[in-house]
Amino acid sequence: MRTSRKSVFATALYFLLTFLNTALSAQGVDSMGSDRIGDRPNAAGGPTIVSVGLYVIDIDAIDDAEQRFSADLFVNIGWQDPRLALPEGQRSGKNRTLPLSDIWSPRGLIVNDRGMSTQLPRVADVDDLGNVQYRQRLTGDLAVDLDLREFPFDTQRLPIDIISYQYSPDSLRLVSNAAIARSDGLFSAEGWHFRMLEPETGDFTIPAAGVVRPQLNYVMEARRKVPYYLVTIFLPISLIIFMSWMAFWLRPDIVPVRIGISTTSIFSIIAFGFSIRLSLPPVSYMTRADMFVVGCMVMVFLAFGVAVIGSRWASSDRLEQALRLNVIARWVYVGMFGVIAAAALVF
Repeated sequence: MRTSRKSVFATALYFLLTFLNTALSAQGVDSMGSDRIGDRPNAAGGPTIVSVGLYVIDIDAIDDAEQRFSADLFVNIGWQDPRLALPEGQRSGKNRTLPLSDIWSPRGLIVNDRGMSTQLPRVADVDDLGNVQYRQRLTGDLAVDLDLREFPFDTQRLPIDIISYQYSPDSLRLVSNAAIARSDGLFSAEGWHFRMLEPETGDFTIPAAGVVRPQLNYVMEARRKVPYYLVTIFLPISLIIFMSWMAFWLRPDIVPVRIGISTTSIFSIIAFGFSIRLSLPPVSYMTRADMFVVGCMVMVFLAFGVAVIGSRWASSDRLEQALRLNVIARWVYVGMFGVIAAAALVF
């Protein structure tokens, strides 16, 4: 499912890149000052170096079900364009502010952007030597491919994937000059520990279309805080398990109470299992929480079966056997729960 989703996304992105390139070609013809907005600086030389600084102001939320995270970012993008340098006699030591649409820019794109908006004017500061700085604040949602196999003991990678959608790696190179994030306690997203990882550079490729673009990856590591889930998931389910265990401490001939405890436990744990799944996307694998819930469901159904068998034996003059079954079931049940809990929570 994940491979299919990525292939569809890659095809959609290819058409987006094609559209943007076509639009930019038209812009290069129609814009005034084509010497400033045309091809990249020093096109005859090596690749143009574009430095990117990222400051993560805030992570507002991580939505497991939608596989999105909401971020507040500040980016500082810099490059050198000799065509914007002033003659030595005109240099004043002050920066000029130029609309980004009037000068060349590296045509950056955040690949996993799902609705981010810009908060600052789209202008660049240019010094006398042609050094350009473009600063922008971005807020909104980004996509993340969550791996929930270890949920709720998982650690996720929240990517911010930046590419140049117009230039190849031979023409433009993205480098990181800063990657800064606020400390864990200052982020708005509750229930996570955050850490900024080292930026990674590479190539963004769509093999079927022959597209290769320079890529710079910033990654926030998010580790889920476990105590909340121990209290809201594992503790209540454990209580349901031991509620059904109480049936083994009643005499087998007390049929209505034993069956009532078992059926109530079954309905409770099924409802609990559905409520947990509603907070997660429909993935094709089992999480640790799923293993725990399914294992406990099996235990509750087994307890119901033992209660039925014991009651039948008690009603057919086999009370001693039913009492012995009760004693065995008490400790086997506890042992089974220990195995399931260890498998889901430890191993």
